[in-house]
Amino acid sequence: MTSPLTLAVQRLLDRPGIVQLSNDTADALIAEGDSVLFFTGNAVRYPEIDDVAVILPELLAAFGNRFKVGVINPDTDRAAAKRFKVDIRPSLVFFREGKQLGILARVRDWAIYLDEISALYAAPQTMMETI
Repeated sequence: MTSPLTLAVQRLLDRPGIVQLSNDTADALIAEGDSVLFFTGNAVRYPEIDDVAVILPELLAAFGNRFKVGVINPDTDRAAAKRFKVDIRPSLVFFREGKQLGILARVRDWAIYLDEISALYAAPQTMMETI
């Protein structure tokens, strides 16, 4: 089964440095430095996907391009979601040096994104709960 990508997600993937990943290829992206995985799921079921796809490049810019971005392929989403404990779509899962810092689910207000992402990267490197 091939899940079609929305136009907003396609545009996101056209940006330099943003790649589509599967459960099997996510490790290479998250292994070093700061990174975020974008879990989309089915676009018909989760229409907020497009909103997050538009917001994500703005977040990347706001944080000085500090993290690498991978978009999880919707066809392999379930295995990756189980692995990274993602229950809600859309979700952004943040990592540092391969350690999962936290999950931001659904669309948020801009100020909340900024505050919560800053807090994730400022916190000690321990596994954090979904915010």
